[in-house]
Amino acid sequence: MTLPTPEDPARAPIWENYATAQTSQASLGLYPDHAYAVGVEVNGRHLRLRFQLSRLTEEDEEDMRDIVSELEALVAQEIYVDYSYELTDRPRLDLHDGVSWIYATKAK
Repeated sequence: MTLPTPEDPARAPIWENYATAQTSQASLGLYPDHAYAVGVEVNGRHLRLRFQLSRLTEEDEEDMRDIVSELEALVAQEIYVDYSYELTDRPRLDLHDGVSWIYATKAK
């Protein structure tokens, strides 16, 4: 197996990495107060932000919409960005769930 290098990205998931990096940039300073985890699902031209929250407030909803807006500004116009959230009592992260988790915290 050949690993990617800067000179030869080989089969590296370039679009997925770019979308994850842009999601991280879009989220700076905007994580909802009650967020346990924030991630992005990349499915071609569809990016879905995923939020795990301990509870939901109007401010949390505004933060999630702001992150979507920031991400839309960072990617091409042909890219569809939306979000979903779930209320949970603790973060539930799975390396095989198709989500690139960019933020996680301990239970509050």
